[in-house]
Amino acid sequence: MAKQEQGETWQDIKEIWGNSSLGEKINFQFSTLIEELKANTSQWEKDAIKSDMTKLKSSWEQYKGNVSQWEKDSISKDVSKISQLLEKFLKKLKRKK
Repeated sequence: MAKQEQGETWQDIKEIWGNSSLGEKINFQFSTLIEELKANTSQWEKDAIKSDMTKLKSSWEQYKGNVSQWEKDSISKDVSKISQLLEKFLKKLKRKK
């Protein structure tokens, strides 16, 4: 249920961004920033990042098995609270339009 709520919240954010009067400008600037980042990243840096991500994913898989149920429940509660607050924020934004 929490994943569905998160998905809906992110969809709301995308809609607000897309419907914003500055949405096109933001998308353009974001695209330009990504292109500049890609152009200025060497192959060595790309390979290093890829290697680091592989190590992080591997470490997470090992760690995930050692997390207690209490920790999982605590994380789930935190994510739920954050999602609820984000929903309230988005509703307030929609009302201001």
